[in-house]
Amino acid sequence: ALFSLPVLRPMVLLVVGLGTVGFGTLGTLFSVMAATTRAREVMLPVLLFPLALPVVISAVRATTLLLTDRQAEVGPWISLLLGFDVLFLGISYIVFGHAVEE
Repeated sequence: ALFSLPVLRPMVLLVVGLGTVGFGTLGTLFSVMAATTRAREVMLPVLLFPLALPVVISAVRATTLLLTDRQAEVGPWISLLLGFDVLFLGISYIVFGHAVEE
């Protein structure tokens, strides 16, 4: 086990999955948008970093609470991750075709 931590709990895996989906969705959407710009090497981090912070912070907080046996306090962080994923998956679904065409 990883430092004797129970990382294979269902709730921990849920947080890992939600964080991965959120970060991957943002990264994919903004990399497509930045690929057509002149300064694409600079644009991707500038676009991605501020919007990825809520995903990273909420995933870290939720994981910390789960690994310290405070499951009762993890609800708002999982809700934030889930809401973020739904929001940006929807935005990506709508915008992706237009972003690829340009």
